[in-house]
Amino acid sequence: MRELTVRIRFTRHSLGNVKSPVEGRFVFTRSPDGFVLFMPTWHRENLKLAATVLGRHQDEVEKICWDIRVDGVVRRDSWYKRYFGGAGPKKRYALHEAFWPDQVVGLHCVVPAPIGDDDLRRLMSLAGQYRGLSPWRPGEFGLFEVDQILPRRLTPVRDGTAAGGGGQPPCVAVADVGSEGTKKPGPG
Repeated sequence: MRELTVRIRFTRHSLGNVKSPVEGRFVFTRSPDGFVLFMPTWHRENLKLAATVLGRHQDEVEKICWDIRVDGVVRRDSWYKRYFGGAGPKKRYALHEAFWPDQVVGLHCVVPAPIGDDDLRRLMSLAGQYRGLSPWRPGEFGLFEVDQILPRRLTPVRDGTAAGGGGQPPCVAVADVGSEGTKKPGPG
């Protein structure tokens, strides 16, 4: 087993699906420390489909462990207008918090040894092409392509210890530090 970060680039908006009681907008589910959350069951279902299409690793994909926190932040004022209803003046829209096309986020996982990096890339590419990752209507929204797959490493903080506390995630992939659109919430 090895711990990896799969960096994905959205090709279609990924939309939040939790209706905010105050504003009526749809937002992403978040952890108490502010991270967007994608459920492991979404990854598992996506990779089951991809493994079936690829014709291998059908049993192994169920053994992949996924971190529910998304390594990336939603851009400010990133509201997507989703139109619905009739034509003309009857047409209405809903506002969704969104990851936008070309935005890169990281997904952390622990992958069993029988699945090599090339196979994981193929599996994730198929999952992104056909299902995507979007709480609101996956398959229609949230399509993505794989940007890169990296080993997940601990990043040192100011005092030389592993990252943690103060709103920071316990682990950050080295490639994520300082990348545009992937800065973590934390102390200023």
